[in-house]
Amino acid sequence: MKSLLTVVNRHARVVKILGIKEYLKYSLKLRGDITEVSINNVNVFIRSGSTDLDVAISCLTGEFEALRYLYDSDFNGVIVDAGGYIGTAAIALSRIFPNATILTIEPSLENFSILQKNIIQFENIKPVLGALVAKDDGNISLVNRGTGQWGYTAVQSPLDNMDAAVMHDTPTVSLSSLSVNVDEIGILKLDIEGGEYDLLINDADTLANIPNIIIELHDRIVDGCSTEFFKFSKERIVIKDAGEKFLSIKR
Repeated sequence: MKSLLTVVNRHARVVKILGIKEYLKYSLKLRGDITEVSINNVNVFIRSGSTDLDVAISCLTGEFEALRYLYDSDFNGVIVDAGGYIGTAAIALSRIFPNATILTIEPSLENFSILQKNIIQFENIKPVLGALVAKDDGNISLVNRGTGQWGYTAVQSPLDNMDAAVMHDTPTVSLSSLSVNVDEIGILKLDIEGGEYDLLINDADTLANIPNIIIELHDRIVDGCSTEFFKFSKERIVIKDAGEKFLSIKR
């Protein structure tokens, strides 16, 4: 009964956000078909039957609102969105900080193609194809953990699916190889499905220079993510956000 109520409540929420006409248009699409919907006055492209809709709704209805209090609305520094998926987190960040330059990094070719369609209306969002790693060194394999389009990872043997299938190679990107200086980055958003472990172990000195890091921890993919994060943040302010998210603020 609880599961049924959860499903009903989810659909009711989606109808409320999209409106009945948009909801029916989306629902009648075949799985994998791309459709355009409006969420909180933003038009975005999503794939039917995928994780896209839930992520888009979450991002565009307040998931990152806590970051609004880090800077004034006219903040014009750099925000790095690692794990850009289909671009809705970058869009949410752009709406909060419209004068910021936002670099959104996504390793999946399929996700990246939709991301590009979604961010074209936002001149301050710059797409970067690749996986964020501690040291960029050519390409790395992207693997499918079987958890949907939001769960692709550059971790080669994820704990929750040691036999995850390789999808394709993707370029590697490091914080120091981006088109901006690290000291320009005011906010770093990390949702890279276990890839945070590599950064925390092998690029902690660079991370330490970034004032605000919002991160999702994936110990189920790589053991030790949380341990390394709290070790890294021992001299910083740590705030627990919703779900797996933590905010690490430089004192």
